[in-house]
Amino acid sequence: MMKMVFLLGIVALLTGCNSIQKDEFVITGTISSYPKEVLICAYQTNGDFILDTIRVENGKLSYRKKLQEPVVASLVSRDPHNIIPSGMGVVPGPSVTLFMEPGTKLEINMDNARWPELQWKGGAWNNDLMKLYAKTLPLEYEMFELLRKSYVSGVTEDEKVALGEQRMALAEKEKEEKIRFIKENPSSYAAMYLLSGMRNDFTLKDYAATFAAFDQALREMPLGKEMQGAIDIALRTEVGAIAPDFEKVDKDGNTIRLSDYRGKYVLLDFWGSWCSPCRDSHPHLKEIEAKYRDKGLVVINVATENGSKAREIWLQAIEEDGMTWTQILNNEGKNKCDVVKDYAITAFPTKVLIDGDGKIVVRAVGESEPIDAKLKEVFGE
Repeated sequence: MMKMVFLLGIVALLTGCNSIQKDEFVITGTISSYPKEVLICAYQTNGDFILDTIRVENGKLSYRKKLQEPVVASLVSRDPHNIIPSGMGVVPGPSVTLFMEPGTKLEINMDNARWPELQWKGGAWNNDLMKLYAKTLPLEYEMFELLRKSYVSGVTEDEKVALGEQRMALAEKEKEEKIRFIKENPSSYAAMYLLSGMRNDFTLKDYAATFAAFDQALREMPLGKEMQGAIDIALRTEVGAIAPDFEKVDKDGNTIRLSDYRGKYVLLDFWGSWCSPCRDSHPHLKEIEAKYRDKGLVVINVATENGSKAREIWLQAIEEDGMTWTQILNNEGKNKCDVVKDYAITAFPTKVLIDGDGKIVVRAVGESEPIDAKLKEVFGE
């Protein structure tokens, strides 16, 4: 009898160790040829950025977290081989998006020599992602290896160009796989989440139609409502729509209202000091502003900055780029007027040209040619 009680106690103890509470998310599994003692699980919650550690002992993974609601996280390697040294810094390797669902266990099995390739199972959302990852993570591995080759000492410029073209071809294949997954899985939250981050890979019409094809229950979830709201705003700010009015304060304390410029063409340039393509476009923007200023063009730059020193960094970038026209920091007064949100800006730089009647006539993401062509049409040489 004592032996039976003892055995039952052992069973209960083991069951308790392996059980998962309703408010817990657990990671187990294996990773081979991994030289560090932890992987990183990075995520945001309540506005805070969290870096949790997934323990690695003799190649076995161990992680347990209490959660009140699902969290989107990234699996990040600490292996120095999975980054590329570059000057004084590094180029980070690929990470893997995962869903931390309360009450579920995610079992991961991977070979670190092929990071970020893996196999996993655990939770409906992650199981859906695995269908995609089986096709895309090998592409991620290949792209990073090609990138690594381009940083090897002695590589010629022609070789770098060729390597870049190979990476672009793989990236295009990866994008096609993602779009196929999204369109073939209208009942999958993972597919809807993936779509939320791919706005610039669709025309607005196709993006809206793809979202509308998702199950109603998904579209009524918080992410779905957020996406629907963004689509509604984007539809209101497409070419041909009346530009939303706004009232902001510029860097010198002057009140700027879009409606005050009726009768003139207004070019809004959405940018940030951290955005290299934005900064690279500013010399040409200076030429445009000088060329058409007296013909009726008003240029307004709307910046988005990060951190506690946002204003200081912004003002320094304005001076460095020699921009003498109206400058607005969207961060300031954002709770009352968020121009970036109101104009459905999802990528930087984005330029929006508005005619004298307040109608949007051009939206250009990452390029100036459509703006140049329209200004030439309106104002001539």
